[in-house]
Amino acid sequence: MKFNNKSAVVIAALAMATTGAITSLTTNSTQANAATVATVKAGVTAKLVTSKGVLITNRALAPSTPWVVGKTAKINGEIMYQVATNEYLRAADSTLSGQDTQTTKPAQTSGSLVATVGNTAAPMYFTATKGDPAKYQTLAPNTSWKVRRVVTNGVDTYYEVSTGNFIKSTDSTLNGTPKNLETYQGFEPYLGMK
Repeated sequence: MKFNNKSAVVIAALAMATTGAITSLTTNSTQANAATVATVKAGVTAKLVTSKGVLITNRALAPSTPWVVGKTAKINGEIMYQVATNEYLRAADSTLSGQDTQTTKPAQTSGSLVATVGNTAAPMYFTATKGDPAKYQTLAPNTSWKVRRVVTNGVDTYYEVSTGNFIKSTDSTLNGTPKNLETYQGFEPYLGMK
């Protein structure tokens, strides 16, 4: 029996499929503790990639800015931190505080407020953009996010989960009472474009 390159590829694919090895060739991920924050290194403007490793060209993260980490993933063999729904920061471009865990329960860190999304995805609201308008994004159900600020406009209350990115209080529960509630008349963050 004579084998050629096509035969070898087919046999390899069948072997991988039968052993379940195709589950994830490019990404492996774990949920991060809500208190986990990745801070971009000083002097680095950090580029972002999608979960498939595609470079995001219309935005980057500024030096020395902190970002709440949703999960840690290995994308194309490199450790990455999720900082938005489908946006990942290279571990090499940042420093990490907090601990990675497999839990999605609220973090109980002293003095830290944590918002836990309800049973349905929470839409993200934005206050500023660079370049193109932000795309519509949501936070996954039953996930927890460290809250940086609590802002109200007198009608709605929003929790800032990363710089300029908010979720509504009606889409989540808070693990405590905010001590520094900011009130801004006319505060109206916008939903990303669909």
